Amino acid sequence: MKSRRMLGVAAYGIAALLLISACAGDGSPDGQTTSSGVAISTDARDRQGEVVGTEPGLEQWAAALPAGTRTTRIVYRSTSGVDGAGTAVSGAIFIPSDERRPDEGWPLIAYAHGTTGISRDCAPSDRPDMFGDLTAVDDFLRRGYAVVTTDYQGLGTRTGDTPPHPYLEPHTAAYNVIDAVRAARSVEPDIGPEWFAVGASQGGAAAWATAEQYASYGEGSGDLVGAVAVAPLLDATYLVDNAQNGHLTTAQRYLYPLLVRGVAQSDPQVTTIDHLPAGASPTAAGSCPLDGTALATQPAAPAADAFVAVTPAAAEHLRTTVGSYALPQESTEVPILAFYGSLDDIIPPDVMQITLQRGCSVGDQLTRVRRERQGHSLDPGPLMAKWMSDRLDDAPVPSDC
Repeated sequence: MKSRRMLGVAAYGIAALLLISACAGDGSPDGQTTSSGVAISTDARDRQGEVVGTEPGLEQWAAALPAGTRTTRIVYRSTSGVDGAGTAVSGAIFIPSDERRPDEGWPLIAYAHGTTGISRDCAPSDRPDMFGDLTAVDDFLRRGYAVVTTDYQGLGTRTGDTPPHPYLEPHTAAYNVIDAVRAARSVEPDIGPEWFAVGASQGGAAAWATAEQYASYGEGSGDLVGAVAVAPLLDATYLVDNAQNGHLTTAQRYLYPLLVRGVAQSDPQVTTIDHLPAGASPTAAGSCPLDGTALATQPAAPAADAFVAVTPAAAEHLRTTVGSYALPQESTEVPILAFYGSLDDIIPPDVMQITLQRGCSVGDQLTRVRRERQGHSLDPGPLMAKWMSDRLDDAPVPSDC
């Protein structure tokens, strides 16, 4: 048997992470509810992770990844955290060459991508370079991990008439990640029982939410042994506050339109005209052009005072809704490794420190790592690889709480 200590994640550039269906089920609620109190439909409960369709990975992936890698694009069933209905979500599976397969099967990384946009043309698995994420997938494969990616509900062109993408809604993100793992196991029997949730920015929040929801939703997905959250956007209420005060940084002014429009897609009481300047560009609306993400291709951001809500009531409702998405929400037994940068101009380090302290307050096994002189697109370095390898080796779980 190959030593699990040989399995690690390269100290890859997280900038690559950030470069950033069948119809909803008709089943009636059966009494099972999400931790937010939303009833899960019978259809969703019975079909979690069910594979709707598969097709070979894109030719460009084969050319860029290690020889012998098996790639499959998938559509699978999942659950909306907004209303508990069954949905369909797209994603992809990547399996290393068989010649290095451990006896117990490949450990799996469930990778949650950072912010790309909020419309159907923003799915990484529909793009030849996965909006830069293919670099991270390549590093994971070379270190001996299988990888499954999710595009999240509402992103992707292969899923039929799906509900929209509820940006930063944590239950949906967690269910999409966990069901991607179930789907990967049904397609690829060489995947072993142990898996990680890994992501950055929006994906970092998704990885954290996955850790929280694993106990109630993760049965049958295998053993989630750890979550890695890099610059996770856990609580965006500060963005709403900064918008009302005219204090959004330049980077935050690019992100804020996606936050507003993404929240509006799941809360009809949030209307974009109450929060965004008139004449916003199409990419500011959350769509992804052929040459990049909605974030990367926006024109110059409006002035900071352009985002003040039309009424205090509108601002308060948006803040309340965004606050209902905020993490941490509950304790988890899953160990979490969280990185943040001292020069992050999207999530200020003082905001991140306060948010992470809430994880300690609820009793999480949390390791917090501050990277000095690094921003939102930070590099976690070799510590990430060592921490993950230790989880596979059943080493004592560290916590700095």
